[in-house]
Amino acid sequence: MRIVHLIQSAAQIYGAERCVLLETLAQQQHGHDVRALLCHETRMGEAGQHLEDELVRRAVPVERVVATRQVSPRLLYDLGRALKRLRPDVLHSHSMKTDVLALPVARLLGIPLVIEVHGYLHPTDDRRVRLYERLDQWALRHCDAVLVLSRDYEREVAGYGVPAARIHRVPSGIDIAELQHKVGRRDLRRELGLPPPGQGPPVAGMVARLSAEKGHIHFLAALHALQRRGQSVHGVLFGEGPLRAELTERIAALGLTGTVQLAGYVPEVADAYRCLDVLVSCSQFEGLPLNLIEAMALGVPVVAMATGGCADIVEDGSTGKLVPRGDAAALTEALAELCRDPAQRQRYGAQACRRVGERYSLEAWAAGADAAYAAARRHRHGAAP
Repeated sequence: MRIVHLIQSAAQIYGAERCVLLETLAQQQHGHDVRALLCHETRMGEAGQHLEDELVRRAVPVERVVATRQVSPRLLYDLGRALKRLRPDVLHSHSMKTDVLALPVARLLGIPLVIEVHGYLHPTDDRRVRLYERLDQWALRHCDAVLVLSRDYEREVAGYGVPAARIHRVPSGIDIAELQHKVGRRDLRRELGLPPPGQGPPVAGMVARLSAEKGHIHFLAALHALQRRGQSVHGVLFGEGPLRAELTERIAALGLTGTVQLAGYVPEVADAYRCLDVLVSCSQFEGLPLNLIEAMALGVPVVAMATGGCADIVEDGSTGKLVPRGDAAALTEALAELCRDPAQRQRYGAQACRRVGERYSLEAWAAGADAAYAAARRHRHGAAP
């Protein structure tokens, strides 16, 4: 089967982009002919090539359509021309903009369209983003199949009016062996001036884009509360994003300047996870966060708010600690408990590693995607013209 993955270009590799990298790998291993088609945003300049460069490095054939404006007749024409040339059996879209662009083109060409929902950034005051969300919900209602990552997103998509028969819950898979192989490329504890494991205060951190929906403020509030109690915990924030300046100011205002570091975007993500004694997730809106799955695969215990797919991944008291979304006090207590108990961290980490191996392999994801693609092709070819 020839599969084309459609996504906007990206300067960094975060959730949706990492899904594309993992999913193309899984499908190549299953013998499919897999291509990537990028909607390249010229406003990003050369910074927008990061995803493309990584796909090429992994031997995934890549093509571009160039977007000089948000939406234009020329962009729709170029997308249609590229798809006519590629002749995919299935078109798999990963971003709001490409979902909206792909629907009319796929309909015109008779190509089954599968949309994967990675999550929205709501609530937002940005009228343009709200417009895209409404258009995306329209695309979800009219595409041939919708892939969702979690039970929470399954309920949300159904609420948009998507028929249950067209919703397929397929949790993300990861290449566990490759991730484990990448550990040790950088000693980030040494680079950041942190003590070796077991030789100082524990290190808790987040690996996430610095944006409002990731909830970094809850993490900082928890560290501030622990500091006031006299419990010493180092904090590290891996990632870049629009909130960097605001978070820098908040760290200073809370008196955490010597305690919390903004480490920036680190491509060696396996070493970022292994740098931590505890990974924290405070997201307010989430699909199925790969950072939790990957950290757990490396034996790193987690504390997560029960947002979206986080509640599917983390088993409270077994593979980590799960607290209510937005509950900073509960987050503080869970983090305090894990940070003062190395034996519990080791036990949770070992159980988490086993659970990821059972549930979140690339093989399991590929099998689920194949079933969704088959349903999409039946829907498209059986649908009335």
